[in-house]
Amino acid sequence: MSTTKPVAAIGPITRLTTAWQGISPRERRLVTIAGAVVTIGLTLSLLDWARHERGRLDRSLPRSAAQLELVQESATEVARLRTQPPLQAPAGPALLEAAQAAAKSRGLGLTLQTGGEGLHVKGQAPFDELVTWLAAVQRDQGLRVMRMEIQQQGPQASIDAVLAGPSAP
Repeated sequence: MSTTKPVAAIGPITRLTTAWQGISPRERRLVTIAGAVVTIGLTLSLLDWARHERGRLDRSLPRSAAQLELVQESATEVARLRTQPPLQAPAGPALLEAAQAAAKSRGLGLTLQTGGEGLHVKGQAPFDELVTWLAAVQRDQGLRVMRMEIQQQGPQASIDAVLAGPSAP
């Protein structure tokens, strides 16, 4: 029976060093030059990629800043709206009359009726005037849109909406 000693595992660094020493000086020089060319190529590619990415980021930064500003404004508006009292259906003919008078003064042919959910608005009107009227009744009478379906057909728009006023104190 023969006994053999286990051969120690040779590491990759040792193998590379052995292979390096086993090649001629001319081949070493060629391998060194090839390594330098590859290193320079990789470095130039990395620098070109970094330059390209910097340009892309420089172009997208203004858009991102504008989006951030819009989100911050929206967050401020949401916080403001959360502090307002909850909605309740408008009570009384005075609010109906005020909203009808505001619509009539703008020349809007809208039908307004009080109902269980709030003030029902139906009809057709110029889109821009309709939006302006909605903003005015929100500002002046405290009416807010609870539900709205609006369909624009050219400059005209057809509306079916329910508006509600602030809750009674």
